Amino acid sequence: MNFDCLIIDDEKMLADSTAEYFNLFGVKTAVVYSASQCREFFRENGAGLLLLDINLGDGSGFELCRELREKTEIPILFISARTSDDDKIIAFHIGGDDYVPKPYSL
Repeated sequence: MNFDCLIIDDEKMLADSTAEYFNLFGVKTAVVYSASQCREFFRENGAGLLLLDINLGDGSGFELCRELREKTEIPILFISARTSDDDKIIAFHIGGDDYVPKPYSL
């Protein structure tokens, strides 16, 4: 199945509310809560855009981004409470397309 957006974030409440909001406006959105669930998702599904947290319970969003960039050019927007310039530089250097600091407004 193809989705407009995939949210990868271990903050379940925030991820679920963001997906619910997007879906209300016709942006078909799925949510996974870990890097391993993301890998599993892409075995059978596709997405047009990723919202990716840096701190995931089972790994780093940076590492997941590097892995995904080997296979796809899907736009990746990092969403993170980490707001240091170093984190932003790393995110863009490894293939991120934008960086949205948390908390964000829907």
